[in-house]
Amino acid sequence: MKLKRYYIDKIDGENVVLEGDEFHHLANVMRTREGENVELFCGDDYNYVATVAKLNKKNAELKLISKTKNIANPVQKIDLFQALAKGDKLSLIMQKITEIGASNMVVFESKFCDVKSNTGKLDKLESVSVSACKQCGRSKLTNVQGVMSFKDVVASVKKYDHFIVFYENEENLLLKDYLPAIKQNQNVAIVIGPEGGFSNEEIDALKSAGAKIVSLGKRILRTETAAILGVSVISQYLE
Repeated sequence: MKLKRYYIDKIDGENVVLEGDEFHHLANVMRTREGENVELFCGDDYNYVATVAKLNKKNAELKLISKTKNIANPVQKIDLFQALAKGDKLSLIMQKITEIGASNMVVFESKFCDVKSNTGKLDKLESVSVSACKQCGRSKLTNVQGVMSFKDVVASVKKYDHFIVFYENEENLLLKDYLPAIKQNQNVAIVIGPEGGFSNEEIDALKSAGAKIVSLGKRILRTETAAILGVSVISQYLE
């Protein structure tokens, strides 16, 4: 039987305490009892099996009994630079790219973003990543950064081996034709614009900085669809 998984901020030693939402889920939702085993992850490369030693009113005391290497973590660094989007679209993107294998999600502002910067919305994304890791078996979260200015996005180009911008008006280079240029162990960034698209000036700035402008095909995709598809294609190609 597959063990239920819970996220804990830190594991240091064989005795740990589970609190907050994860404790509530363990004790009140899953009705876990003392003596039962669960699986823990804390953002490192391992899964930990632990026994529930004691259930208190506000926390659970657990004792670690084994530690194994996690095999579901991404083997390739793929970062998503995602423009601000309306509603719950950022949450959907975070959920799916965590399952697919992204390492980081950087949220940024650009000229045609039609939503205001909201760091509170970013705080929610960590919990989305935790839930996605529970489901897909990862032990490393997809980290969240932002909200970054477009100027800082342009300045980030040189930090990557491949800085790939998906642009609906690109006519010469398809993603499928660029894939062979990407090699194992290279750092890859994918950039997705807002629902209003990039301005010509923004595309020119990215090109001048060394970004590669590519097309995902003939159809114009929603920002969340483009993000999920882009990470998926590159992740599958490299893994």
